[in-house]
Amino acid sequence: MKRKNIKLNFMKQEFINCSRSEQVKTNHNNNSSVLLEIKSHYTQMNEAMQRIADYIVSSDQYDVYITAGELANQSNVSTASVSRFVRLLGCRDFDEFRFKMLMEQKRQQEQKFTEDGMLSYNGEAISGTAHDICKVIFSKSIHEIEETWNMVDVSQVEKIANLLDKARRIVVIAVGRSKLTAEALFSRLYRIGYPIFIFSDSHEIVNITSIMEEDDVLIAISNFGKSKSIVEGVRRAKKRNVHTVGITSVKGSPLSLSAEDLLYSAYDYSADNSGKLYDPSSENAAQLVLIDCLYMLVARENEKRNVAYFKTFSKEIESEHINK
Repeated sequence: MKRKNIKLNFMKQEFINCSRSEQVKTNHNNNSSVLLEIKSHYTQMNEAMQRIADYIVSSDQYDVYITAGELANQSNVSTASVSRFVRLLGCRDFDEFRFKMLMEQKRQQEQKFTEDGMLSYNGEAISGTAHDICKVIFSKSIHEIEETWNMVDVSQVEKIANLLDKARRIVVIAVGRSKLTAEALFSRLYRIGYPIFIFSDSHEIVNITSIMEEDDVLIAISNFGKSKSIVEGVRRAKKRNVHTVGITSVKGSPLSLSAEDLLYSAYDYSADNSGKLYDPSSENAAQLVLIDCLYMLVARENEKRNVAYFKTFSKEIESEHINK
């Protein structure tokens, strides 16, 4: 007990020094550091609240699922003191404080993994069994597909499908990982007879966007909407009165500000702030579902013809199959 009191007294002085010398400005939102909030408010706390602060920081692994009553018992204070403590930190109630602490521990875990040079996937630290790792990846992909559905403008998808159906020529430009989405659109539309072409080389993009005509449609795909060749290709085509469509995840990006019509896919941007070591395909998974929506809406425009084309293609492609 004596050793712990010495430790807590040392921490108390450290908190006071931090508050006086650093003069930390608090930020009452879910992304602020709870521990930093505690340090910056320490000198404003009464003795009971300082006991709570000491207990939280001295715990090797603070239990984020602890109740307000349990925290009060562990700190030898009343539950009323716990309520005053969390309100001082800018939380409405103990549940909000507990959520902030959970996010704090999650950020610390992710930082540890990335600092140690270990893998993370879209903001989630990759560890544990093969089952655990696969579950994280599937969960992230499912989440971003659901988020994309929540934000999709179906009337916009329908409008773009109508444009593609009537286009003299469909040109798709994409580089890097965005080519996955471009290839998916190409493989669907060309099978039912649509004149679609893909370009990913920067020089080829300059060439094709310089000679497109008014009844063509340009589809530009860029996950973050910042690829120079893609954005400049859109601007070049627009000068020729070509209708342009952008597929991206970032609102307000150069691509979203340049293209006439847009389709957005969801993306967890917090992952890019956590120093992830791997570019996840979950974003592309959401875009592939968008592509399927486009494809089916295009296909229904001339359903009989398109189904006939697909059947003809499917029959002919059987010759490429290996028979046992």
